[in-house]
Formats: sequence, C-alpha cells, structure tokens
Amino acid sequence: MSGSLVVTADDGVLLHVEREPATTGGEQQGPTLVLCHGYTLDRRCWTFQRHALSEAGYPVVVWDQRGHGRSEAGEASSYTIDQLGADLRAVIDQAVPEGDVVLVGHSMGGMAIMALAGQGRAEGLDRVVAVAFLDSSSGEMHRVDWGLGSRVGGWVNRHGPGVAARLAPYQRTIRAAFARLPWLATPAVVASSFGSRVSGEVARLTAQMMVDTDFVVTAEFAPTLTAHDQREGVSALAHLPALVMVGDRDVLTPRDHSDTLARLLPLATPVVVSRAGHIIMLEHPELVSDRLLVLCRRVGPADKRRPVNAGVVQRSVDLRPGRGRVALRTGRPT
Repeated sequence: MSGSLVVTADDGVLLHVEREPATTGGEQQGPTLVLCHGYTLDRRCWTFQRHALSEAGYPVVVWDQRGHGRSEAGEASSYTIDQLGADLRAVIDQAVPEGDVVLVGHSMGGMAIMALAGQGRAEGLDRVVAVAFLDSSSGEMHRVDWGLGSRVGGWVNRHGPGVAARLAPYQRTIRAAFARLPWLATPAVVASSFGSRVSGEVARLTAQMMVDTDFVVTAEFAPTLTAHDQREGVSALAHLPALVMVGDRDVLTPRDHSDTLARLLPLATPVVVSRAGHIIMLEHPELVSDRLLVLCRRVGPADKRRPVNAGVVQRSVDLRPGRGRVALRTGRPT
C-alpha cells in the first residue's frame, strides 16, 4: 500500500519513509526497489524514478537519511556512513518486511549500501537480489578536487565544513532569500551538479534540497565522507547483479571511482552517461529509470543469474529534445 511511515533507527532517530506501490494491478511480481539519496539531498531527488518504476510494476521505497528532508536529526556523533548502513537496515526491516529487494544508492546513499554490506550482518542482505550505484564511491574521497584543481579543491575539502557550520545560524535567512530569489543559488548548484542544461524546475528543486538540509548536518557529515573506505563492503556484494552508472562530467565522484566499483563487482554493468554530472537521476531521468528496469529484469533465481554485458562499459547519450537513447560499447573499465 502507498503512503508514508516512520522507521525507528537503532538509536531512536525517526526516519521518514514513503512507499509507492506497483500500479499495474494484480499481485506484486518483482522486487521492491529501495532508493537511497545522496549528501544534502532528500527523497525528492527520486521524483522521476519512483513513478516510472512503479508504473512498470515495481514497488518503490524512498527515505530521508538522518538530518535530511523530513527525518529527525541525530547526535553529531551519529553522522557517519556506518550509521547510515544501520539506518538502511532498519528501513528494509520495517518498510519492506518481506520479499526481494533491489538497493539503489546515489553518492552517499550508495555508501550507505556499502556500509550495510560491510557490517557483516548477513541477515540484512539475504533478501537483496541486486544493487545499483549511481555516481558513488568506495573511498578515496579526500582526493576529489570538485573540478577546481588540487589547490582550490584541497582548500574546499579542508575548510568547507567549517564554512557550512559558521553559516548555520543564518540558515533561516538564507532560506528566506532563496524563496524570494531562487536564481541566487541555482548557478552554483547547476555548475557542481549537472553536466548539461537542465530545466529551471530541476535546478530549483536541487538548490531547494541543499538549502533545506541543516548546515550543521552538512558540516558534520563531511569528515565521514572524506574517511570513507568500503571496498570490503562492496566485495560482499560481488555475487549480485549490479549497475554502476556515472556521468562523464561528474566532478564530485568522477568516473575513476565508478571504475573501481565496477572492478569489485564482477556482475556489474558499468554505464557512462555523456553530458551528465553528479545528480544524474534528475539530469537524465529516463536513462536512469530505463537502466534500473534493465537491472530488475536480470533478477531471478540465484542458480540462473547471468552477467549481462558485465565488465563492458556502455556509453549512453540522452538525445534531446526527444529524450531518445543510444548505447555504444566502448571497452572494459580501466
């Protein structure tokens, strides 16, 4: 059934969860997709996918990570990738108590999936039948330069969290200013988030999610992103069909991070999207929905699963304005 519910994390934090049922009628035929958003975003970033997937016959669950969207904030010490993995476990147990599950994570949401897998809780993964990582990373985030070069990018890595914390007392004023003059924030957001032109509605939604995220939460999560290393967690998912998708203009988790994920996941289909940045599901929604549907169709009994183009990079291009798609195989991940 559709609607929202509250999931209680293991430390008592209340997490906002929304369910979108399959709309094709009849009994559920496929797995439930649990969509995990990224840093400073919330469940709204999946607005296109939740409807496209449900209309294709797959139930969808979206949730706000702690301190984001409508979920409660936790103690400052709880803003870690490991805690997000435990939160995801609570979401699966309480929002999808039975049936197969496909886990989809964008950026930090993908890291939450890795953390769950790396925590050695086999019972938390026994119903997971496939995984997808969109513009995510298994580690080495301290090397990211945000597309600004090593010197400026290094300064952002060192001082960015402190700047966010110092702006926190003024967040209400900043939100009010954005509400009146949304164009003030959108240029910077577009430059860091997208690799091609997006609609004004998408740009404003993205900026709104970032402005809505408590700047204290933004600051407190930064150290765990820098320290994140979940290659062992990713390896625990190596037996599953997987999708690894990245924009070729992503400056926050560049392609080499996705190449590493693809090497660790033998059954993964790596997809590079041309003219795409970091928030790929809002920039190229049809492509993302289509690839997730392909992944779902690969799911079957464990003894019959076969890799489909596994290890072969597919390059996808969103052909505007018709939103057509072409895929060109370009070789193996480097």
